Amino acid sequence: NPYRVNTIPHATPTYCDRSQPYTQVCANTKMGIPVPNGLDDRRVPWLPTDGSASSKNMFFIMLGFFIATLLGIAYVSYLKSVDLPDNQFYRWHFLGGKCYNQYLGFFTLFSTIFSAVTIAGVPYEASVAGFYALRWLTSGVWVGIGAILLVPRLYRISGLREYDSPSDIVSDRFNNRALSLVTVMISACSVFLYMIIQFYAISDLLPALSRVTDGATTLDRNGTTWLLALIILVCEWLGGFDAVTWTDMVQSVVLIFAFISIPSTYAYYYGEMAGAGDSFGYDCENFFVLNCTQQAFVDFGSPCASSASAAAFKTGCHAYGTSHLQMYPAGTVLSDYFKPITKIAESGCDFNYNQALPSCTPTVLTQLGWFAAVPDITDSSTFPVPGPFSEERAWADKQFNSPLPTFLGTDGSGTFSYTAAGMMSFNLLFFSLALFPHWIMKWMSLKSDHAVRFAFTTLSFATLWATFPMVLVGVSGGALLKGIYPDAGTEFFAVIIDDMANRGGFVEFLGALGAVGAIAAMMSTVDSALISVTNLISTDFLRNWLMPDASDRLLLHICKGISAVAVVATLCIALYDVKLQNDPNVYATLISWQSSLLWQILPATLMGLYFDMNGWACLIGQICGIATIVGLYVHQDSCHNWNTEYAWRKDSYVYDKILSDSNHPEKCDVSTYYLDYHIWAAVVNVAVSVILSIPFSLMGLGNTTKSLEMEHVEKKFAVGHGGSLTLVKIREIMSEEGTREPVKDPISIVCIVIAGLLTTLSLPWWGDAYNSCDFDSYLRWEACEIAGVDCQKMCDQADMSLAPPLPVPALMTAASACLTDATTCSCPLQGGYFTFATGGLMIPTGGGANVSHSESVASLITGGGIVFEGTGNGQVCQGYTLIGGIPSWAMAIIICWIFAMFFMSFAWSRMGCVDDKNQKQCRGSVQIEMQDGPATHGGKSTELDAEFGVVENFTTTSII
Repeated sequence: NPYRVNTIPHATPTYCDRSQPYTQVCANTKMGIPVPNGLDDRRVPWLPTDGSASSKNMFFIMLGFFIATLLGIAYVSYLKSVDLPDNQFYRWHFLGGKCYNQYLGFFTLFSTIFSAVTIAGVPYEASVAGFYALRWLTSGVWVGIGAILLVPRLYRISGLREYDSPSDIVSDRFNNRALSLVTVMISACSVFLYMIIQFYAISDLLPALSRVTDGATTLDRNGTTWLLALIILVCEWLGGFDAVTWTDMVQSVVLIFAFISIPSTYAYYYGEMAGAGDSFGYDCENFFVLNCTQQAFVDFGSPCASSASAAAFKTGCHAYGTSHLQMYPAGTVLSDYFKPITKIAESGCDFNYNQALPSCTPTVLTQLGWFAAVPDITDSSTFPVPGPFSEERAWADKQFNSPLPTFLGTDGSGTFSYTAAGMMSFNLLFFSLALFPHWIMKWMSLKSDHAVRFAFTTLSFATLWATFPMVLVGVSGGALLKGIYPDAGTEFFAVIIDDMANRGGFVEFLGALGAVGAIAAMMSTVDSALISVTNLISTDFLRNWLMPDASDRLLLHICKGISAVAVVATLCIALYDVKLQNDPNVYATLISWQSSLLWQILPATLMGLYFDMNGWACLIGQICGIATIVGLYVHQDSCHNWNTEYAWRKDSYVYDKILSDSNHPEKCDVSTYYLDYHIWAAVVNVAVSVILSIPFSLMGLGNTTKSLEMEHVEKKFAVGHGGSLTLVKIREIMSEEGTREPVKDPISIVCIVIAGLLTTLSLPWWGDAYNSCDFDSYLRWEACEIAGVDCQKMCDQADMSLAPPLPVPALMTAASACLTDATTCSCPLQGGYFTFATGGLMIPTGGGANVSHSESVASLITGGGIVFEGTGNGQVCQGYTLIGGIPSWAMAIIICWIFAMFFMSFAWSRMGCVDDKNQKQCRGSVQIEMQDGPATHGGKSTELDAEFGVVENFTTTSII
């Protein structure tokens, strides 16, 4: 193919025809060094000029087989329930008899936890924000920390007191209907949001996953999503929780193969760490140049075809176009990487990032040979004083729906400011995910302590083979594919699959498996979430309140209607809500909301297991927390470019009106909360709940009132199970011989604390933002590296006949010439910037006179061009540091995260069990068989009374 080449950055590319034998002329070069074996063609993705794209037939066949398997499993589960006693239908439908072993427990939890967000949202974020996406790894450890506090204690209680719903713990603990109903509504809303995310993710992927030869898509986005939702609904109707659990196992197998095959393929084609280790640096191994002016690129819709540099489009390395992703993040400060360009734009100059020359009209500049005069951009007599809200910025907002041109999306995006705080906020938000109702139902259904311990000990490492590979392929794919494939936005995972499918053969098979894996991830999560929503609503609103005497069969008929309503409601929002469709941060936005809602139930659930919380205090805390969420959200939503120095009030400027004193962007009074506002809402809730519990307890105020007490709590939970669930009773339950809670075990506590510290202190709190570079100083640092010189030993004099630091070849010549004469070389004061004066002097920059140069090679060569004074950051650019091919700060996080997983796994392994791991009977269905005989607690057998939903000695062991 004549339209690809490896070459020196900024040099004129030569093109090699890969269909012909390689010659010395066409040898691959890396920074000018020939590679004897010629072009490493394997590292170049599929291109439109390579011929037809995949027909996707393999994907369609595998998808059909997968759906048929799910329906078959659902029918088998339906047959299992045909002969159940009438009063067993409810428990069977929602918990499958609580008889699942550790292996099935692992698979069903894995497929529920790792959803379409993992397989779609994580690669997308990594392609845009680079290793900022490592927050998905560190937050996984915090999910484990939340789970290790919740699961061992609540699992024991739920088994002994015969819970059928995740909300039963709140009812049993406080017996306050108001608190229970509010908790259920909050929990249901969090699950609703999760279902919306899943439906949105798969609907976003489907068109791209089914893109065929001519670029058309064969699967309609909305219609196919509705069809998949119907299949999920049918499986849930037929087989209930049992069908969900067994289909989860199938979906887990598909998911795990996808998580392994995709990064393995990328490692084969694109190098170290699924290509991520070869995608950083100006001389990265994956660098190549494309001629995107060919009609094939235009027809395919390749973004590079519309680029100003289409004839020699550089790609494959983050050094070109996304150089900021190589640097240390702005961990504790606002991002200002593109400040030089911003200042020029604010001054009335039109500066097009990395493409065309700037044009300024404020003054006529005197030409001095190669150089223009030095306009001082900070001098108001020459240029307007740069302000945050100029006419240029307002125009950009009108054009790009942002008060900054598109090339300033980094500094204008809150993602890149205070990144350490943002990543820590994500960790804290994920701490609450252990309270997800559908996750709780999964481990409630396991038959023994041993099954729980095995499942969670193994899951401690799950992000290693699930989330981490998606981060790596997202990072490498962002460098390799974004200029080639259209629709490389939130549906970026489909672009990764496209690249594999278009290669054909076995790689296409792996790509099809990955595509089906994405659909499996969505379906496995939605079916679990759906049955949990139905469980919550039917248990607290119907079974335990409005219809206490209804039969199981009647309740299940109503539950199926609730399931249908839930599916329709969440689908309509996911497919048709305009704001959702236009949110580039849709995954992070919805996940933050769902996590925030789960934080609102934390005092009543998790804290109620360990502390003497008051029911009224928890209810007031929930109200205050929700009010805080709403208030902080309303203010944040009133500002454009939140969490940046460019934040401005939306109501201060109307696009359709002329700019004036009364109609122009105005600065937001508060433009950042530092931590995510959902975290502050969580703090408010927890603080109110804890603080009020103290005086309420001293006043003797109980958890409820007579009118809010629930009859079923006494009948179902207290009678036969040792009385009301007080804190004393909880401690008594957990004091049974053989019990060892990780949170009470000194060794486990140390492991948990170390894991939390590792995933917090390793975040980018410590380094200088962007390694003291900005966009311009990085280009000069890179040029010095290419020239083989030390940036801090650049000359203080140069021949005026030579070009200034850009274009690069001239800089290389000037730098090399300078370093041959030690008597005329000294370090510039500030970062390789220079001011210019008559007489041929290139003067080192002073602290108050940092300089940015024109990007236009053509204008400088012909004697034009402009040099701007006062636009730099005044610091010496240190350049990036790579370890194993990736930024050093990211490697530090990865290493700490790996150690944290080991610590968490060891903490889980310390959990003590009171039952026999080989027991045949099921917790919550029959008498629990312990190692030394039937389990008793407080002198009372755990045998159930048939009156309350379980027939004595009934077991589903033979079914399972």
